[in-house]
Amino acid sequence: MSAIPHPIIDVLSADSFAEAHIPGAVNLCIYETAFLDKVRTAFPDVAAALTIYGWDDATREAGMAAEKLTAAGYRNIAVLPGGLEGWKSRGGATERGNIPTRKTGSVRYEVDPAASFVRWTGRNLFNFHTGTLALSSGHVVVENGHLQSGRFTIDMMSLGCSDIMDSALNATLIAHLRSDDFFAVNRFPNADFVISSANLLAGATLGTPNYHIRGDFTLRGVTREIEFPAVIGQQSDGGYTAQAIFGIDRTQWGAIYGSGKFFARLGQHVVNDDIHLHLKVVTTAA
Repeated sequence: MSAIPHPIIDVLSADSFAEAHIPGAVNLCIYETAFLDKVRTAFPDVAAALTIYGWDDATREAGMAAEKLTAAGYRNIAVLPGGLEGWKSRGGATERGNIPTRKTGSVRYEVDPAASFVRWTGRNLFNFHTGTLALSSGHVVVENGHLQSGRFTIDMMSLGCSDIMDSALNATLIAHLRSDDFFAVNRFPNADFVISSANLLAGATLGTPNYHIRGDFTLRGVTREIEFPAVIGQQSDGGYTAQAIFGIDRTQWGAIYGSGKFFARLGQHVVNDDIHLHLKVVTTAA
């Protein structure tokens, strides 16, 4: 296959470019907010002939790049038919960049407590409050790139509220949440989650949950099974990040204060049974 006669821009991610790209291509990723600035720096002449390519004709990155460049004043933009996949199918050569070595087999990764967190939202009839909890420790085991197991410990003493600005009212709420009415933190200073299964979700696209997690959650000394979808991916340094948003019914762990399941005629003192959690777990590189 003949070479492309003028500069060519690979608009895919740096990871994709490292895996395979057309020889001589410049990687200017369309997914970066600085895309146009980087193009202007690399190719300041808006009349220059430029060829751009994405993955294939079914995805939109090349078309989006062409639209942005045209709107920015570039007048001679061509999109490579079929993108990188089409180029390869027509016998076009590719080359690789520097790809970090990934560990294989069964690898244990430790949780980075400073980068990990739990954000909670609790509601009543008329209002809601939000706050945070800290992970004190944890680890996951990954085998050939797939999550297998894990264990995490949440420091319940770290329970904080982020939406009440009045310090006295904030302290009052935290004291109530730490009391036996809710989470009995003095008696049970830690909560634990142990993964029992982690199954890949078929057909998951990037940005949607790709795992279904099931495990045992221990809170207030009570252990119940929970399950939820999660998004899990590997970082550029080789570690992993997981995020999940899900709800639990606090009354299943004995936190029954204000629940209509257990108390009558609550009026304005009702507290919703469900607590919504946003979990982010970041591991260090192995």
